[in-house]
Amino acid sequence: MTNDKALFYKVLNQLIEDAKVQKLKEFPQHHGSNALRHCIAVAKRSFELAEKFRWDIDERELARSAMLHDYYLYRIKEEGLSPYRHGTSHPVVAIRNADRDFGLSAREMSDIRSHMWPLTFWHPPRSKEAALLCLADKDIAIREFVSPEIKRAGRIVKRIRKKNQERKNRNEKDS
Repeated sequence: MTNDKALFYKVLNQLIEDAKVQKLKEFPQHHGSNALRHCIAVAKRSFELAEKFRWDIDERELARSAMLHDYYLYRIKEEGLSPYRHGTSHPVVAIRNADRDFGLSAREMSDIRSHMWPLTFWHPPRSKEAALLCLADKDIAIREFVSPEIKRAGRIVKRIRKKNQERKNRNEKDS
């Protein structure tokens, strides 16, 4: 089993360079990210997982499905959608938009439709590529959510260490 990394990145980069895909920058995603950065990270992570699991994949399908999985092209808050409603409805919107702009295969549509599983309970992943997309999307979303908190915790730890060092220096001076 050898996946063609060059093919995967060729397809991925063609999409990233497309002006329509670049519009994803305009749409906020989890905690300071945007839809373009999120989709790129999910696509890369999907391929990494395929390699880690030693799964033989369709590189073109995975690159396209992963890069277009959040191609819903709206601001969630402006649409007035609850997180649940957005979570259950945006895969269908992404499919409609991506099919219109890029033409999707049936498998790519299925991959995108299932990426929010288990929230979209009746649409589970039905291929390796869909499972990889689903897993990578969860992994990246979690990282995007916790990243600000990890940075904040790091700043707190630095302040504590600095105060401890200052106390230690004062104690050594006083002795």
